[in-house]
Amino acid sequence: MKYKLKEFSINNYRSILKLKIQPSEDNFLTICGINNVGKTNFLRALNLFFNPFKENFSVQDDVPYHIVEATRGSGYKITLTAKIQELETGDILSIKQVFSELKGEKTIAITGSKANTKLSSKDIINFLTSKFKFFFIEASNVDIPKLISEIVNDEILPLSLDKRRSKGQLESLDKLEGFIEQSKSVVSRIETDLTKILLELLNDVESIDTKNWKLKINFPEYNYLREAISNMIAFTLFDTNEKPLETKGSGIQRTVLLSLIKYVNDKIKNKDVIWAIDEPEAFLQASLQKSLYSQFLHESQKSQIIITTHSQFFIDVNRLENTYLFESSIDSKPYARKGNKIYQRLDTDIFEGSDFERAERIKHNFGLSRNDTWDIMPFNVLVEGLEDKDYLISLLNIYSLPVPNILTAGGTSKFSGYLQFINDYCQDLPYKPVVLALYDKDSAGRSEYNSLDSPKKKSNLSNIELRNTFVVNSRGSSPDNIEIEDLVPDDVIIDAANKIIRKQGFSIIKAKDRRTRLKPIYINKPVLEFLNEMARNNNTDKNYEIRFDTLANKLMLSKDICKMLKTDEKSKQIVAENTEVKDWLKSIIDYQL
Repeated sequence: MKYKLKEFSINNYRSILKLKIQPSEDNFLTICGINNVGKTNFLRALNLFFNPFKENFSVQDDVPYHIVEATRGSGYKITLTAKIQELETGDILSIKQVFSELKGEKTIAITGSKANTKLSSKDIINFLTSKFKFFFIEASNVDIPKLISEIVNDEILPLSLDKRRSKGQLESLDKLEGFIEQSKSVVSRIETDLTKILLELLNDVESIDTKNWKLKINFPEYNYLREAISNMIAFTLFDTNEKPLETKGSGIQRTVLLSLIKYVNDKIKNKDVIWAIDEPEAFLQASLQKSLYSQFLHESQKSQIIITTHSQFFIDVNRLENTYLFESSIDSKPYARKGNKIYQRLDTDIFEGSDFERAERIKHNFGLSRNDTWDIMPFNVLVEGLEDKDYLISLLNIYSLPVPNILTAGGTSKFSGYLQFINDYCQDLPYKPVVLALYDKDSAGRSEYNSLDSPKKKSNLSNIELRNTFVVNSRGSSPDNIEIEDLVPDDVIIDAANKIIRKQGFSIIKAKDRRTRLKPIYINKPVLEFLNEMARNNNTDKNYEIRFDTLANKLMLSKDICKMLKTDEKSKQIVAENTEVKDWLKSIIDYQL
């Protein structure tokens, strides 16, 4: 990626009167809301912005109805503005587009600037068309031929073949044109016969004047050889037959489409690809939806992806920075210009609030409530407490891995009772949820694991599929007595521990102590025990010890580490480079795919 859409504003486009989004650093943006709230209109406006041509807008369809029919005046126009950042330089390109109609003629006014330098309309259009490839995929109109055309243009014909190129290219196009001319003479009698049949069918219909009617078989005219080849290509999925893709089921078509998205994303190198995908979950079963969400997170490292959705599987309530909940309002107003006739004015807004408030509002919009499907999902991870949950979410976010539904039991000793509660609750569900119970490997965790992993206990939990596993340390191993804190790389947890130590006025854990951690005698030692020992050794002059295995300091460590993994670049980099932790977390997530 060379550019990033940093801000996009819409004024007077269909149901959207005034709306602005400012995406966070993530490249994956989700828009949710009830039907007919303006989600697809937002994507349409984006499509118009990146393709600002007269054939792509209609004043009658795209300017809000109450303006077209009632107010007119200065509001009789669409205004789209955007800020696009050039990632290498940090420069911001500000672009404004105004679409309207004057005396029946469509008008487009495009202005903008880059780093305080004005840009012409021609410069801006050239920038948008040469630097970006924008794909808008509607839920009800999957245009696979368009994607195929992109593959043909950039993959099969990489040399920009056209009529003005080499002798060999000219000869190929001449041969094609010669074939078409010969074919025209052959089919002329077919045209005559078909016209005769058509006129006979319509002869007795008095309301239709067929005097000058004639059926024609038109041959396409190609200025470019690439156009000819592109239109000759058909796309077929070989399953049990060779029928065209459009004859397959909707789910299969959309799955193939998603394969094409990944393919195009990898192959287009000279432009930034932006995907605007309307309801990607359409026709996909739950497992495919979850898999697709994971793929989107991965692909968003290479391009910006903007989706609308009605599916809970595409929304992470623990990560709502780039999730927008659209809501609509309707008011009725009489307009003097129309003899006080009352018109309804539709508007689309973004719900504002804290992450918790937005999560609750999203649940409400999706018809989800407490003890509903967002409390027990098809795949769930059960941990001891909220700190365990916070650690897992923070680490998963570093690796752009999907956060599963994480349940908290309130302590290892409560696992058995909590699992029984889940089992009872799930007796009427149409599926059997998977619950992956994650245990510390201290004595309490080992004891509970052995108790719950027995065939007899699992048979008693017949409404769920219980799987049990131990936490690992940051090296990917699982020695006895480790806890969830051991999953955090040593340098990160030592940095967090030093913050606590400094507040007490004690000597911190030093660089030589970090090297000590790598010695065989210490490498598998539980990290909290190691922190205790190093802090004690460096502060023998103090009359009390700092212990990191106390509840208070464990809570403090959790709070500081989770904050560091969100805001501190050094800590994020340390974790990102730890493949052992990543691989273990992926193995956890793989349970649900």
